[in-house]
Amino acid sequence: MRVLFVGHGPAHVPWIIPLAWACRLAGHEVRVAVRPQCVAPVTRAGLVAVPVGDEAAAGAVAARQLGLGPGRLKAADASATVLDADLSEALIEKMIAVADTLTDDLVDFARFWRPDIVVHDTAAAAGLVAAAAVKVPAVGHTWGVSLGVHCESEADLRPSYARLFERFGVEPVVGPSVWIDPCPPGLRPPHGVRRADMRYVPFAGPAALPGWLRSERPSGRPLVCVTGGVTTSALDEVRDHVIRSLLALDTDVVLAVTPEQAANTGQLPDGVRMVESFPLDVLLAHCDALVHHGGVGSGLIAVTHGLPQLLLPRNAFQEHWSDLVRASGAGTALPADAEEGAVGTAVQDLLTRPSYRERSRALRAETDRMPTPDRLVGFLEECVRAGRTDVPTPEERGRR
Repeated sequence: MRVLFVGHGPAHVPWIIPLAWACRLAGHEVRVAVRPQCVAPVTRAGLVAVPVGDEAAAGAVAARQLGLGPGRLKAADASATVLDADLSEALIEKMIAVADTLTDDLVDFARFWRPDIVVHDTAAAAGLVAAAAVKVPAVGHTWGVSLGVHCESEADLRPSYARLFERFGVEPVVGPSVWIDPCPPGLRPPHGVRRADMRYVPFAGPAALPGWLRSERPSGRPLVCVTGGVTTSALDEVRDHVIRSLLALDTDVVLAVTPEQAANTGQLPDGVRMVESFPLDVLLAHCDALVHHGGVGSGLIAVTHGLPQLLLPRNAFQEHWSDLVRASGAGTALPADAEEGAVGTAVQDLLTRPSYRERSRALRAETDRMPTPDRLVGFLEECVRAGRTDVPTPEERGRR
């Protein structure tokens, strides 16, 4: 079986790596089509990347500002929030516009390589076009949030979506979609698209384990990780006061940063260690709590280790994830510019109140019960044999 994965931006690439490798280890041929700026993360993962599109054109569209600042949420029910309708609409149109810069190269490659199935990031609408061009099933793969390009019925067909397909002489993909979703149901807001659950397997590249993570720490104090994520500078402005508030609690602090952030970090106080480009999954195995910007990837890695988390969101997406975590009981959230005293009180609460860790561990148990990526390979194989995606997911088979 030939499986063509289609990625979106740099922050999205790690989400598709585990399933891509599961397909490869099952003996299938795998190619990962991405924008040029995402080639390095794919090849570092040991997979074959296919650069598509002109980076300048795609980047110009992707850089459009849509007003993602805080306060762009509306209540969905008592326990969840969603992006407001206007912002959701603008985001989907932006995803379609990015796809429009990629489809020529992607369709050319698909017609040359002839994949049996296309697995596309739900934000990467170009994958749907490539699948239609070679008449194979298309399966979405979420990036932890319930947002992406899809068309469930003729009534939902938007002109910009239809135009993606028209210039290649193919009919738009319309009909019930299926999305592979690594977000545990306890953190997943309601959404109309059918899901194929898959256990979240964090991927952040290779590392050599340093000496201080190979033995017990001598201080015996709780270790709190602070990060703004690997693709953002979300916490740069408030990082220093966050660190001060944590040190006042008599904790040790580890700061996880990118090379660019490291270059702009001055002398750190005693009790604070900095790691650069280090896999968060490995680091959090040694931590007691996580303070972060509200990124879905950072948050789900904390879930896989059963860690409580404090979120300091700075935009609507981060607010959305923060609200879901808070509603689950696995963490709490504050405005990013919260005072030091508030941050310290919140982290002290995380470390001492048992309910946060209990709820975090319950989410971890929920994650551990989800089908592993190798089982989703069987689902993809069934889709290929049937020529459609309405075959039973591993979860649905287990309920029969």
